Amino acid sequence: MFRQNRNTLLLVAVVMTLAGCVRREGRNSDCRWPGEPVAQSATPAHLSADAEFAEDLAIRFADTHHGLRTGKYISGEVYKSERDKCMGALFQQVAAQHRVAAEQVTGALGQNRTLLDIGVNLAFGLLFLVAAWFTSRMIWRKYPITEYGLIPGVAMGLFASTAMALGCMLLGEQWAWMVETYRIGNGHMSYRGSRLWWTQHRSGVFWMALFSFWICAGIAGRRIAARLK
Repeated sequence: MFRQNRNTLLLVAVVMTLAGCVRREGRNSDCRWPGEPVAQSATPAHLSADAEFAEDLAIRFADTHHGLRTGKYISGEVYKSERDKCMGALFQQVAAQHRVAAEQVTGALGQNRTLLDIGVNLAFGLLFLVAAWFTSRMIWRKYPITEYGLIPGVAMGLFASTAMALGCMLLGEQWAWMVETYRIGNGHMSYRGSRLWWTQHRSGVFWMALFSFWICAGIAGRRIAARLK
């Protein structure tokens, strides 16, 4: 059951990622909006996708012409200024193409992430639950309540749950970061990493992982104790 659900949610994560991939055609580092092969209506989802593509083009432009490894680097302030100037110009072009206000394009940036975040987070969350379940079973099998009482198993569970919750918080963020770099097709995340759900909810992830482990531990302990009676 765990394996089937894990594979299903991993597939969901892949599908959501591919469905939300930032546009590939028309990429350039010249701060040039390439237009669209086929005209599309200015839906919120499409404006969000265009704004994200324009943002990526601006980052590529700044990396190429004002980045640290270009030989033209002056300062971080200049880099940011040129990036933002390019992004503003591209947003204006997107707005003109769709006949909407530039503020509407700016406001659409980063707003179309709900399904993507659900797919990515649920996939990793289920992997954590599988790991927590098997770790809990290992602890209670090694220190069965009927033989050792509660204290040894609980002590090991406290240690394991804390370590795994910290690992979930750190590895989950790396997982989300890796998926996002693939989705946008750019290894330089820049400030975009701050939009990741994991980045914004680190402490919440830790406590959710901790409580989830103890739910698994409680169920596993009761089952193993019932079998040994």
